[in-house]
Amino acid sequence: MTPFRFIGDQDTALGFRFAGVPGDVVANAEEASRAFQAALADRELVILVLTEQVAQWIDPEVTAHKLTASRPYIATVEDIWGKRSKARSLEQLIYEAVGVKILEQKQ
Repeated sequence: MTPFRFIGDQDTALGFRFAGVPGDVVANAEEASRAFQAALADRELVILVLTEQVAQWIDPEVTAHKLTASRPYIATVEDIWGKRSKARSLEQLIYEAVGVKILEQKQ
């Protein structure tokens, strides 16, 4: 098994497959929940990538797992249609937490 897995829509899953990340294509909350539970059962899995839509569908399950602070670690990504939620970027979170703004350095 690979240490990475993806759960999301068909189009986004295709992009992850091109990068060598296997996964499950889901179309509703029930399918997402089944795929999520199957992923949690895989003891070799380190990082589970979910699209924002999937994370919204199964939010209570995702939150409960994140509170355990155990593997697999969950990363939420945009799908091919872009941002769905008002989630803050990593740069915004760092700025709010420590007051440091990350800038791109041009050479």
